[in-house]
Amino acid sequence: MITPHYLNLGDTIGIISTARKITSLELQPLIRLIESWGLKYVLGTTINAESNQYAGDDKTRILDFQSMLDSPEVKAIWCARGGYGTVRIIDQLDFSAFIEN
Repeated sequence: MITPHYLNLGDTIGIISTARKITSLELQPLIRLIESWGLKYVLGTTINAESNQYAGDDKTRILDFQSMLDSPEVKAIWCARGGYGTVRIIDQLDFSAFIEN
């Protein structure tokens, strides 16, 4: 098993929704917690996005997740919401940059 590095003060967490829609207002308690730990965050484009019950269409969710996987600044990715929408996109992601880091 590969154990990732611990987060350090000032590290950035990417927050996305791979399935169900969620608003930035709903994330406020999480954001306060992240900041209290001395960490930074970046909200993905899927936060506040809406396509029926999903946080944007499949393409939007794929591009958002992929951008977090590829970003050297993002040290962790937290999915605010998941579910069936994740299954619809997971096979279309490229994890090579993520594995390298």
